[in-house]
Amino acid sequence: MQHPTHFPHNQKRQDFLQETGSEYAYGLGDTAFRQQCDTEYPSLASTTYLDYAASAPAPLSTLRTFSEKVATTLYSNPHSRSSSSVATSLEIERCRGRVLEDLFGLEDARSRSQWDVIFTAGATASMKLVGEAFPWQNRSKYCYLKQSHTSLVGVRGCALARGALVAAMDVDEMLEHPQDDSSPPLFAYPAQCNSTGQRLGLGYGRLLKERHPNGLVLLDAAAYLSTAVLDLQSLPIALAPDFIACSFYKIVGYPTGLGCLVVKRSSASFLQRNGYFGGGTIDAISVSSPFWSHPRRSLIPGPIHERFEDGTLPYLNIIVLLHALDTHRRLYKSQRHVSNHVSALLRFAARELSLIRHANGRPVVRQHHAFDGAKYLEEPGPTIGLSLLDPSSEFIGHVHLEQLATVNGFQIRTGGLCNTGVLTSAFGISDQNIMDEYARGRSCWDDEEFTGADKGVSRPLGMARISFGASSTIDDVFQWVSFIRRYFVVSDTVVTLSKPILAEPTVPAAANLQTLVLYPIKSCAGQVLPKHCSWEVVPSGLLYDREWMLVDLSSGKTLSQKQYPRMALVRPSVDLNRHVLVVSALEMSDLILPLDMPEEAEEAVNVCSDVVSVTSSGTSVDEWFSTFLRIPCALRRLSGGASRHAHFDRATSSVPILLSNESPFLLISQSSVDQVNRWINQGCGDATNDPVHASCFRANFLLGTSTSPLPLPPFFEDTVDLLRIGTETFQVLARCRRCLMVCVNQTTGCRTKEPFSCLARNRKSSRGKIEFGVHLMWREDLSKGGLKPTVRSGDSVRFATLEVN
Repeated sequence: MQHPTHFPHNQKRQDFLQETGSEYAYGLGDTAFRQQCDTEYPSLASTTYLDYAASAPAPLSTLRTFSEKVATTLYSNPHSRSSSSVATSLEIERCRGRVLEDLFGLEDARSRSQWDVIFTAGATASMKLVGEAFPWQNRSKYCYLKQSHTSLVGVRGCALARGALVAAMDVDEMLEHPQDDSSPPLFAYPAQCNSTGQRLGLGYGRLLKERHPNGLVLLDAAAYLSTAVLDLQSLPIALAPDFIACSFYKIVGYPTGLGCLVVKRSSASFLQRNGYFGGGTIDAISVSSPFWSHPRRSLIPGPIHERFEDGTLPYLNIIVLLHALDTHRRLYKSQRHVSNHVSALLRFAARELSLIRHANGRPVVRQHHAFDGAKYLEEPGPTIGLSLLDPSSEFIGHVHLEQLATVNGFQIRTGGLCNTGVLTSAFGISDQNIMDEYARGRSCWDDEEFTGADKGVSRPLGMARISFGASSTIDDVFQWVSFIRRYFVVSDTVVTLSKPILAEPTVPAAANLQTLVLYPIKSCAGQVLPKHCSWEVVPSGLLYDREWMLVDLSSGKTLSQKQYPRMALVRPSVDLNRHVLVVSALEMSDLILPLDMPEEAEEAVNVCSDVVSVTSSGTSVDEWFSTFLRIPCALRRLSGGASRHAHFDRATSSVPILLSNESPFLLISQSSVDQVNRWINQGCGDATNDPVHASCFRANFLLGTSTSPLPLPPFFEDTVDLLRIGTETFQVLARCRRCLMVCVNQTTGCRTKEPFSCLARNRKSSRGKIEFGVHLMWREDLSKGGLKPTVRSGDSVRFATLEVN
């Protein structure tokens, strides 16, 4: 949350403040509100937080007041009868009332008595509870909106397992669904779309109830309640939803892992315990066969929560929630004031984003919508689902946007957003498209951005989402709009990769191999090979290149500098004379491993989307790395040579690789690195950083200018098909797509803003991919190196064009 004293949009700020009046900033005034945010949310001091739909930050006051309270007040298990247990039970019941009052608008005891609150682990657990407790039968039916969160869609698994029918529908279809008096259908929909912010609210559920009097309604209110009151008192009880799921951390930030299912008491009989029961939820139980049990309150009408809250409640979390609601009320007056505040920000943000244009007049931002039919919709919630477009109105990849946002201090959400229905409708993706992507190894959370390119139809596999909350400020909007304008608006002065920067594009150039680098351990420091040191080339790369890797012992995942930049300070080197791998690090004794050390038992690990066999180097070795990196990890070596393959359109077959991500060899040029530094110094990046060094790009080959009077132009490597380094010939496969790893200083192990931001403005492809350097494969058939092909720094480099027959 960066709040500069003199923001460059002062006039727009004043216009906004005048337009919104007391809606924005809770009547505190712009300055006082920003000061309150700085005091309550110090964790946001160095970032612009735009992911409130995922979670709200916890205010400092909540943490302080609760810690003081729990330090001086004894709270104990509410299942006991001690005075502290009774006091705890009273606090829990008071919290149920506060939830109904503050979040659901039930301000009097009589209206609250028509509802009950079952505490759960969150909104997902609440929906799961309904799915497992609903009396599904062979003729039962579960109908849900296609554009629902995955957790609401997941209820269909419970329905199908019990033989019920399931239908995924659009908003009109669900209302027009024919009535069936034989078995009450369960309708489910989100009060607010988590991806786009569109709201159906209570009005849509009311229509469902009017058209299906015997139907029941499950409402996902998690996104809606984050910034609004779901006013149950605004409609007759008979037309209200039957079951409402929500999570509290989206509203007040802390505690996490706590939500509730709000149940209409008149519909409570439709929820039945099936199978498991836990402590506190039974009145009587047999010890021996025949086994029987009677749920609590099964004979006497009473609170439904007593039948469904298994075991001991997280009572301290519930008491924290009371303090969080108190803090929320003190800071923001009420949830209704929060709604006014974020609505003002949403309107301004949506308008400003819609005005951003490329030089040719085409829009830069497309704002997505989940539901057609404005007649059902309320005013939207403070969430915008969006995609970025290039000047030809083609989509820019969401991963590229997220990485650039991250390095510039923004917290946003990208991907499928746990809402496949919105994703498919926004981009015309079919179930078959999804199945095809899954069959080729693609899954949620990976970095794949587009599908269907091999069939001539490329569709995005994700979008971006920004969202506002109680502590969002107008500066957050200004920061985001300025970011989009700076990095994604294409004008005549912006260079794209369709026009490579070449001083003399048609003049053949000569170069030499300035630096040769080996990376024995994946994602650790590179070993710069000595001048004129010959190194063997094999089809999978340089000998011993990326043959080892580090694995997280907790998760089993491969470690990377992107998450652990300290890995750059681990310096491995292969000593062929001694036939050992030497690993050095600050304040650590050198680790020396024989290159031919006996291999221990094999195990399988994941590398990117591949499963490979690796061997261990021993417990003492693992302890060395764990000590230095400060995370339990293990060194593993690829077993059995090159067991992975990369695929490129320009390769005649798959290309063998070891543990590298994409190709056997990576090449860059010093002239290209120099050009990046010139761009930064000219104001196209963050000039406060140290000059960018070639090492941040982690290439095997660094080309330098030869003694030729014609210097190697920047990015000449983009135009090359073949190059010969000494006696060995290499084929260019593709340009190298760059990620945030280039922002790790390979000398200090610290993260920086550059060169990623600079490259984003100057080295973007037409689909928004940042590209620098080229992937290579060794063409043994075109080489002249004999039985033991080698390359060495200082070798001359010549370029050629690949002849296609």
